[in-house]
Formats: sequence, structure tokens, C-alpha cells
Amino acid sequence: MNPVLPQDALEFAATARKAFDALGAVDAARTAEEQPTHRTEIERTLNALGAEEIDPRDDADTLAAAAALCEAAGRVALAYPLVASLLRDRATDNLPFAVVPDERLRVDHGDFFDEWRVSLVDGHARRATSKGAAFASRLGPFVCDLGAGDAIEECASYDVSLSLTLTSWQILGTVDRAIELAVDHVNNRIQFGKPIAAFQAVQFQLADAAVAAAGLRELAQFTVFRLADAPTHARPDVLALRVHALDVARAVLRTCQQLHGAAGVCDEYDISVLARHIQPALRLPFGAERSAAELADAITLDGFVGLFAHGGSHT
Repeated sequence: MNPVLPQDALEFAATARKAFDALGAVDAARTAEEQPTHRTEIERTLNALGAEEIDPRDDADTLAAAAALCEAAGRVALAYPLVASLLRDRATDNLPFAVVPDERLRVDHGDFFDEWRVSLVDGHARRATSKGAAFASRLGPFVCDLGAGDAIEECASYDVSLSLTLTSWQILGTVDRAIELAVDHVNNRIQFGKPIAAFQAVQFQLADAAVAAAGLRELAQFTVFRLADAPTHARPDVLALRVHALDVARAVLRTCQQLHGAAGVCDEYDISVLARHIQPALRLPFGAERSAAELADAITLDGFVGLFAHGGSHT
């Protein structure tokens, strides 16, 4: 087992980060909130990178490239339904794919495509149609409800696992960037004649955040390996990654915004935009409590391998 992204995927991510920076980085998300049509410019940038040719279902290397791209997108709050686009149903109608809550067909950027392929977490898929403009909520500027269409007979369980995994990589990118912004802020913010980074309480908080992000990265890499190596048995690992991603994001984003002080909730600062734009990924198709319940059910059915040896059942 080598649960580390291959060098080609890392190089692709570096290229994507340069392209996103050239697009304006987090400023592109600000622009998209004011002018939703700016998302077509983001789409052109992704097409120039070759994102439309990436199908995470193809093989392990392509899945790794998709994960690295989603991480790069999370770093800049990329205002585009990247995960849904990567999981297009290329065999039939090329529809984007999203996992939706039980009670409503709600997705991020639901207005960007006219038609969708959506699924509950159990893999029961159906077509859906856009209802038009987004809600424009501060905690989900592009979240929309879709109209229900015909059911699809083919089970979408693997696409559900891919969607949850790639979304966790997007969360990882946001968490990593939030820590970098906090480090930069505390090194430049002067209190009592010295940078607040000199205070041990601040150092401890940042150390905890960095350790949490490193642990999330390790688990995210392992989950990509599991999905590629044993796709029919990886569901518990995928849900474990989501549970941990939500826990880490909640703790790290809170710490990083608090270290910014009042500026942490001002959109002039990137940390505020990052924290707001990642909310749909944290809340859809469900939050931490439901994720934990789904994980418990999956472990009961399939056992759990995980990163380290333990006393539970094994697949």
C-alpha cells in the first residue's frame, strides 16, 4: 500500500493552483457572487487545464489527479461545481452528478447546468432539472433546489463514494489555506509591541490546527487508495473521511477566524470568503451527525479496515 498521491497528480495540482491564481484566486469567488456569469470564465480555465477529460472512474492515477484538482479548488473557494462536473455521466447524457439530501434535491451551483443526475446516499439515482436562480445565501451563495425527474435504474453507489471523497479533498484545500492565512496574519499583527505569533497561546492553537490538517490529508490519501484498490469495500472509509473532514473543518476554521479577530468575518479578508463558500460542502448532502450515523451503518455491514490495525471486523 502506498497511500500517497503520485507525482504526476501533485504536478497537475501545482499547475491548477497557478491557473486559479491567475484567475484571481479568492477574488474570483467574490466576483462570481456579484456576477454569477463569471463562473463561465472559471469553466474556461478548467477546460484549458484539461479538467473535462478527467474521469475519476478510469483508474487510480486519474482519481488521484481529480483529488489534487479538488484540493486546489478548495484553496481558492472556486465558484464552480467541480466535483459534479468531474463525475459527469459520460456514457449517456453527460449530466453532472451530485449527492442530495433525503428531503429535497438541493445542490451547490444547481443553476449552472440545466439538467442533473442526482442520487441519495444509498445510490438511488434520478434525473433533475434546474429551477433557476440560486438562493444567494451568505452561507451558500450558489445553492439551489432542483426539480425531480425520472428515476434511473443504474445504481450510483460508486459515484456517491467518489463525490463524498472528492468533496473532502476540497474541504482539505480550504483548511490548509485557512491555516496559511492565519499564520500570515499572526506574524504581521502587532500587539503589545510584538507579533501575536510570539504568544504561546496562539502557537498552540496553530500547532493543533496544523496537526489536524495533516491527519486529514493522511486519511484523504488513504481513502483514494482504498477507492482505487477495493471500490466495493471502501464505503466505510469514504464515510470515515467525511466525518473527519467535517470535524477538522469546524475546528480549524473556527480557530483561524478567531485568530483574525473581527477581520475573520469580514469579506475583505480571504479567510471569511473561504469559510462561507465551503459551507455547502460541509452541509450537503448532510452534516456531521448524519455522516456519523451512515458510517456506523456501513461498518456494521462491511467492517472497517482503516489506516491502523485494530480489534474490529475486517473486509
